[in-house]
Amino acid sequence: MKETEITIYDHNIWGNMPGMSTISNRNALIGELISYHDADFVSFQECNPKTSRNGDVDIEAVLAPEYKEVKTEAGRLNFTPIFYKENRFTVIESGFFAYPGLNDLDSKSLTYAVFEENETKVRVGIISTHFWWMARGENDNLQRIDNARVLLENIKRIKDKYDIPVFAMGDLNCGFNADQGEEPYFFLKEQLLDVREIAPISTDTLTHHDYPPRNENAIYTAEGRREPVRTLDHFFVTEHKNVAIDSFEVDTSDEAYASSDHFPLIVHARVFGE
Repeated sequence: MKETEITIYDHNIWGNMPGMSTISNRNALIGELISYHDADFVSFQECNPKTSRNGDVDIEAVLAPEYKEVKTEAGRLNFTPIFYKENRFTVIESGFFAYPGLNDLDSKSLTYAVFEENETKVRVGIISTHFWWMARGENDNLQRIDNARVLLENIKRIKDKYDIPVFAMGDLNCGFNADQGEEPYFFLKEQLLDVREIAPISTDTLTHHDYPPRNENAIYTAEGRREPVRTLDHFFVTEHKNVAIDSFEVDTSDEAYASSDHFPLIVHARVFGE
């Protein structure tokens, strides 16, 4: 039995921001966080082409040359991209799917990829996703449940085709203390494992906080930080004999706080193959 250790970093990087906001130093902070955690796979939400992918703060340039973006038909219009260490992994299959129904700029979407480790040939599936966000009533919640249904269909297709474990993570815009409620989260838990719950080393830290402030030099800081009051971000994995979860972490450092209104999630796991 071959084994490979992987680290997955997931983060809503707040690219869909109010008009007076800027990226400023935030993408640089995110790059430093990813380097610190030595992630093998990186999944983003709100990777807006007009902000997060623009100019000298372009997140793709920040992560180069160590990380390469998974190619999809969405190109640079992909708000939910996956990046990976090209020196360790090869993409076997990948794609993008904008959720039907309520959406904004097709930012509510999923990106998937099947990876093979170059040395061991062990394979794993990764999905980055972002669900509908508004909380005006039952129709918005039904839209998130439909997002969850489409996500499950894609997970099942990958799992059945390759017989591999599949990780799915992102901003589901629902969860503990969220205005949107928790029903879509529990809908997913009926068929998937919540990594936070099954990891032997874990945390109950919440994930979503107020927007970080900018100082007089337009630099984002954690000054006067207020602790998170809800969880919107979740990390799931399929039940499979070829995966073992080692830890689940929410990075609550000042650097993470200043980088976005969401804290990043970090998972360490082992994946097996013949």
